[in-house]
Amino acid sequence: MKQRLLGCALLPLLLAPLAPAAAKDAPAAATLTIALDQVKAKIDPKFYGLMTEEINFAYEGGLYGELLRNRNFKGQEGIAYRADDPIYWSPVGGATIGLDWSNPLNDVLHQSLAVDASKAAPAHAVGVSNTGYWGVPARPNTTYTATFFARAEGAAGSVKLAIVSEDGTALASGSVSGLGGEWKKFEVVLHTGAIAPSKTNVFTLTTEVPAKLWLQQVSLFGPTYHGRANGLRPDLMDKLAAMRPAFIRLPGGNYLEGDTFGQRFDWKATIGPLEKRPGHRSPWNYWSTDGMGLLEMLDWCEDLKAEPVLAVFAGYALNGQHVDTAKDLAPFIEDALDEIEYVSGEATTKWGARRAADGHPAPFPLHYVEIGNEDGFDGSGSYDVRFAAFYKAIKAKHPDLQIIST
Repeated sequence: MKQRLLGCALLPLLLAPLAPAAAKDAPAAATLTIALDQVKAKIDPKFYGLMTEEINFAYEGGLYGELLRNRNFKGQEGIAYRADDPIYWSPVGGATIGLDWSNPLNDVLHQSLAVDASKAAPAHAVGVSNTGYWGVPARPNTTYTATFFARAEGAAGSVKLAIVSEDGTALASGSVSGLGGEWKKFEVVLHTGAIAPSKTNVFTLTTEVPAKLWLQQVSLFGPTYHGRANGLRPDLMDKLAAMRPAFIRLPGGNYLEGDTFGQRFDWKATIGPLEKRPGHRSPWNYWSTDGMGLLEMLDWCEDLKAEPVLAVFAGYALNGQHVDTAKDLAPFIEDALDEIEYVSGEATTKWGARRAADGHPAPFPLHYVEIGNEDGFDGSGSYDVRFAAFYKAIKAKHPDLQIIST
């Protein structure tokens, strides 16, 4: 209230110069002098950092290096599309395509894209194309890596993968053979020559041998920051690195909560092999593959020499769903403790060992944990109880951590 009253008191003073003054009372021109060499107050560098949010495709289609959209054919789930629509994928050369739930890759990616390429023939390629995120970019003299899981009915022959321009020119291509009756992972390297940079291309996967194919986790990456597998875009990372953030608050704001409990950032579902990550609908109405999961975010901090400020799910979703009893909060508190251990625990701990198995044996530095996100929107008033329960449990196990309220 004091701040509001102060603002009201200052308002007439701020507006006063805007009133027309008589010519005879016109003030002299003002001079503003800034002495950059005179420090009047010192601010701890830790105050300068970044908050991240998966909004407007900031991760998927943005910072995350994946160039194909809806790579796991789940992009229509929970969003305003037909349940059987393989959005962002189109037939090529007269193929018939559709989602198939009877041929899953595993119990997480429980559907695949069936491609009827029976019309394929020599010099007549049949298959699928992907538009990427408003086009697939291609840069000169650049190496791209495509990976995919596939199985085939019949002799599929050689499968060609390519980045293709609007006029049908293959800007980069490669091929692989060996598709059979069982699911198998393939990797193909594509390399562009002295081409002009472009962004309105498509990615294609085709065959010239009549067959039926099933595809899953079809992915395309260009160069990544520090060459990390499943990494981040170097152009955007260069800009973030130039900001020299002391911290990155992750995994996001509303992205942490989700519209419902089932759509929250479930960190345990975002670690491990990509084909074992189910993905989820983000609160901004598009699908997140969770390819940029918790470990990738921690690597992001490490690459920028920034410390993570970890926000943990605190039993409240954007639709108002919440829990407010100790019994109901218990599994969420345990999940937060596991997450803290995954981030900062030694490799001898349960979740520290899991982090090591995922490729990062050393603990990440962690000093700040935030309980929930924007919980002031919780009209039930449950946050006081929820915060206290999380605070007590976290402090009991990690007394040195600083706990932040939202």
